[in-house]
Amino acid sequence: MENYKQSKKARYAASVIYLMVLAFLVIGTLLSKDNKLEASSQQEKQAVIK
Repeated sequence: MENYKQSKKARYAASVIYLMVLAFLVIGTLLSKDNKLEASSQQEKQAVIK
């Protein structure tokens, strides 16, 4: 029974770490996409001004 409790803690810790990494990747991707869109719109504005 003790082994089961230890493995349950390990699985829980691994799942929390996995979710944190996944959230980091998703948020990073969304921020990168947003940043690229903003940069392209800035380039279009500068092209119109010149």
